[in-house]
Amino acid sequence: MSVATQHPYYPQSLELSGYAPPTQSPLTLVSVMGGALGAILACTYVAFASRRIRGRALRRPDRLAAMWFVLCAALHCVYELYYLLHFRTLVAAQDILASTWKEYAKSDSRYLAQVPLVFALEAITVTVTGPLCVAAAWGIWTQSLGVRHIAQLCASVLHLYSVALYFGTEVAAPESSCRPEALYYYGYFLAMNAPWVVVPLVLVVQSLGTITRAMGVAKKIKVL
Repeated sequence: MSVATQHPYYPQSLELSGYAPPTQSPLTLVSVMGGALGAILACTYVAFASRRIRGRALRRPDRLAAMWFVLCAALHCVYELYYLLHFRTLVAAQDILASTWKEYAKSDSRYLAQVPLVFALEAITVTVTGPLCVAAAWGIWTQSLGVRHIAQLCASVLHLYSVALYFGTEVAAPESSCRPEALYYYGYFLAMNAPWVVVPLVLVVQSLGTITRAMGVAKKIKVL
């Protein structure tokens, strides 16, 4: 086996020239990532729980939605931006962010194989979906229903579209990009991406309902 193919990723025929393995253990990488995401959620909860609009606290559903959008904004505008900036060199990098990407790539080696579709999806996520998540969180913070629900609807639809392409292209591929162990397929590939199916569906229904009701009220006012 050549040096270029000595890696833990699938398919085993995949060549990753210049591959350098992470210097941290998988447990360390998962712990660091989990701790960072947990800190973001905790800080967001505290900030939005203390927020008062005309003396009233934000409703619990609004606080939960804010936590979601701040988390997404952080992932899209920081973590995934890192991926875009290091798209060509990630395979050889060994810093902590590169190592977390390499750990996740055990469930989807396309992230190291420099697949154009992955780059395109991430580019849209970073430049469009990320800012929309920021706008949605800001709309919740200011209780601007127009900003919040337009941004929320657009971001959620983009999340669903991206996940559909992401899963669909992997399922249709002639060879799997995921290692055969259950941890990587069910834990990393499915479970880690499932929130971007379930939560956006709920938010799309919520925004469509709010916009429909608002249009109905506006129509009645116009008639009057």
